Amino acid sequence: MLRKYEIVNSKIEETQEDKSRILLFVNPDDKEKRLLVEQYDIDEHTLASALDPDELARLECEPNHIAIVFKRPRNYSGADQLLFKAATLGVSFSATH
Repeated sequence: MLRKYEIVNSKIEETQEDKSRILLFVNPDDKEKRLLVEQYDIDEHTLASALDPDELARLECEPNHIAIVFKRPRNYSGADQLLFKAATLGVSFSATH
């Protein structure tokens, strides 16, 4: 699912504008993955890493973009036997788009 945002009066606000500068893809489907690779030049390996729950956190710096893959802690309950669980999240900053 794609959500779009703009910075308005120093705040991030959701928008429906096609040319929004901040895009949030949540559980992207195959069409959205192709869009990220083809239109936004996200490396396929980096995209796969950002979606992989077992991926290690890291920072990649390239001349035209920065990619961050990190873990976000999830809530747990006693039913989980106090296992630590984390969600993998990827962030990409591009100088070309």
